[in-house]
This record gives sequence, structure tokens and C-alpha cells, in this order.
Amino acid sequence: MNAMIDANSSDDATTPEADFGTRDYRASDAEEVRQVFRAAVLETGLAAYTPEQVQAWAARADDAAAFAAQRDAGWVRVAFDDDGIIGFGQIDMPGHVAMLFTHPRASRRGVARALLDDLVMLAEAMGARSVTVDASRVARPFFARHGFGEISSEVVTLGDQALERFRMEATIGSPARKK
Repeated sequence: MNAMIDANSSDDATTPEADFGTRDYRASDAEEVRQVFRAAVLETGLAAYTPEQVQAWAARADDAAAFAAQRDAGWVRVAFDDDGIIGFGQIDMPGHVAMLFTHPRASRRGVARALLDDLVMLAEAMGARSVTVDASRVARPFFARHGFGEISSEVVTLGDQALERFRMEATIGSPARKK
């Protein structure tokens, strides 16, 4: 896996219609990012998984140091507003979206789309021709709307819980991906 994007980069981005920006992940973001993950899983995950499954999924962030180390293993972007970090996305090269989570307080604001666009641009800059993701039941419709087609499904075990997820792929630059 590749190293994290240079945390000293000045590549902060905002769009005129958005009330948030995106930037490179910094080591100092680790706890906020972990809290975004937990909130997203615990609140949004209940739309498609049982409380027991959601608890097992959220437990992936129980070890703060291990969770932060996983972010250091990929290229990470965060979305932020005046109140702090509201989402994050990680891409592992050459083009696998390892994580994409938005805090529930920031849902339906275009945060996930902005982060996905950032991740796809990073992958394209590194020479990827397509991007894959292992999407949860919750995220599957989002990725489908943004040009990802389903390749397969699988059941993964977290703790003593089985969760279904979907391998999806999008071709970089395809008209479907530009939706």
C-alpha cells in the first residue's frame, strides 16, 4: 500500500455551492476521522444491518492506534466544515476505495460525492483506469448512482457477525461515472 498524501499540501478545495471543503488527511485528524466512522456506521448502518452487525462493524475502530495506522496505509482525503471533519475517504492504490464515510449530520450535502471525486482523481493521476469498492448495503445505491457496476457480492465476518457487501467497479472517465 502507498503512503499517505503529503499532509503539508495546500490542496484544500471548496466549491462555490458547497458549505464544506476537502483537503488531505493529517495525522492530527485521526480521532475525528475515527469518530466520523463510528457515527456513520452506528447511525446510518441501521438502515440495512441489524444492531448486532452494526456494533461488530463499528468495533473496527475500537483500537484507535490501529485505526489510525490503517489511514496511514492509503491516500486519504477529509471533508470539513466550520464544526470540524464531516467525512473522509481513503483510496488504496492502484484504485480501490477502502473507505468512504460521511457523518450523519452532514448527509445529503454532497460530501461523499466530493470525496469520491477526489479519490478518483488521485487514482487517475496514479495511472488507474478503473476504481473498485467493496460497498455495504447502505453505500451500494450511492456507488451505483455514480457509475459503479456490481461485479460480485460476498459475506464477510466481523466478530461473530456476517455482513453482506458488494464488489463494484467504475471505469475512470466513463460517461456513467460523470453522473
